[in-house]
Amino acid sequence: MELRHLRYFLAVVDHGTTARAAEAALVAQPSLSRQLRRLEADLKLALFDHSGGRLRLTSAGRQFVPIARDLLARAAAAQEAARALGTGQVSRITIAAPVTTIADVIAPFIATTGGHDAMITVQEVLPADAYDALWRGADVAISSAPPPLHLAGGAVARLPVLAYPPPGHPWEGRARVGIAELAEQPLLLLTAEHGTRRLFDHAVLRAGVRYATAFETSIPQIAQALAAAGRGVAVVSDDPRYGLHPVSVDGTDGPISISLFAGWSAGHYAAATIAPLVERLSSYCVDRYGAEAAP
Repeated sequence: MELRHLRYFLAVVDHGTTARAAEAALVAQPSLSRQLRRLEADLKLALFDHSGGRLRLTSAGRQFVPIARDLLARAAAAQEAARALGTGQVSRITIAAPVTTIADVIAPFIATTGGHDAMITVQEVLPADAYDALWRGADVAISSAPPPLHLAGGAVARLPVLAYPPPGHPWEGRARVGIAELAEQPLLLLTAEHGTRRLFDHAVLRAGVRYATAFETSIPQIAQALAAAGRGVAVVSDDPRYGLHPVSVDGTDGPISISLFAGWSAGHYAAATIAPLVERLSSYCVDRYGAEAAP
């Protein structure tokens, strides 16, 4: 089995036909078809159903897709590691993070880096899957959960949980609101897999109050959009959008905030570059959000 065979296999998966795959892979179609048959012979698996004049993934083929992607990602990481070890320079760092963290924290931070820094690319992941991305080619993962013990890393920032009332709401202009008062409003909440929602529910439980959910969404921007449309009060940790006014939320023990953590492999070839980069990200969060963002 050769890496080029995996690339051809995934080209067909991604482009749908051998003709389009061959065009994308810059190889003749007959040659690509021969390499696919060679891959199937090497694996002793039928990856495609060749009947009916069209290629369709078999059950084994569908299960092999993530394996092939993982192998190619690891090969690319090995090539980058070898290049970095040979030159003493790290040219690229990939950060895996949830979409909100990418939009509000990582992307603005990237804009402050310069040509002397490693290029930062991102992988969008679900909050619960951030650290798993380290085994799929990411160099650093950002999550609201602390990194497992086998990883290097630590706290990056602490960001407030915010309430966004609709336009014209009596809370416009207010800086803070208590959890009991907030619970009396129709709420636009994130779904349970989000750390912000879990923190909010914990604060409600400690306060001994109940709330009414107007709507649940897995996308924080939608929660704010619905608030802007007058559907209720959004509870998220995002930067303000759609002209909304953020109101900090106080629980029984003080302001409710969500922590961001970074994790990476302790034996990563670029650990000497990753650690100071994460420290810069933490300092950037304090500069952007104020001293309360310090981890």
